[in-house]
Amino acid sequence: MNKMSDFRFGFTRDFDGAQTIKDCGADFHELNLGNIAKMSDEELELRIAEAKKNGYSYEVANCMIPGEYKLTVENPDYDAIDEYLERAYSKAARLGIKVAVMGSSGARNFPEGVTYEEAFDRLVVFLKDHVAPVCKKYGIVCALENLSYGESNILNTIDESLRIVEAVGSERIKILVDFYHFGYNRDSLDSIRKAADKIVHIHVASVLNERKYPVPRDGEDYSVITDILREIGYDKREGRISFEARVPDGKNFAECITESLEVFKNI
Repeated sequence: MNKMSDFRFGFTRDFDGAQTIKDCGADFHELNLGNIAKMSDEELELRIAEAKKNGYSYEVANCMIPGEYKLTVENPDYDAIDEYLERAYSKAARLGIKVAVMGSSGARNFPEGVTYEEAFDRLVVFLKDHVAPVCKKYGIVCALENLSYGESNILNTIDESLRIVEAVGSERIKILVDFYHFGYNRDSLDSIRKAADKIVHIHVASVLNERKYPVPRDGEDYSVITDILREIGYDKREGRISFEARVPDGKNFAECITESLEVFKNI
């Protein structure tokens, strides 16, 4: 039995990748919540039936809220935000989504004239008063994603994510560790240890190789990831790891799945 037997592996892709993800031996599929929200009821029912027939497992959705919804401005349009959240989460729940990932830099980044603390407080209000209730209603957990300093001006580190999760105080608002952004920002493993019981999802891509899929002998030491996840007991809880990465030139998606699984199932 390999060391990673208690982990489950998924890949981020639109619906067209479902059969490839399953055929190549991955455990689940991570979709885009914004795209789910746009689906008609007829299309949604077709996707649900297709998943049931073929054994696709849709468990996670990323890109939780599109950039058109501004969360850190002085007066967020909560009527529009709430309408979107209800539409998106209701459809996601029908697909079997359990975790909604909030990267969503375009929505959360704070504009000029707004201070960091003002933006932070507005995100607390958004998460506590708007996201947590709809999460509870549909049995979904929101996972806050750390993003690189080049993509976002707030919630870049795991310590920041933990601070906002504690400020919100809801079991429906937790943390995702994206190890690409984590490495890019040179974040601390101690922050993962401190946030251990709040971590509900993981994203992985190569830091050294321009966010490409992990491949054997690509220069990365991915055991750093697996070691810390075992240390905090993540493999015995949620156990999900999604590969959110770029396909290298000269390869296809199926090859990337196979090679990424090979890397992580052998460390």
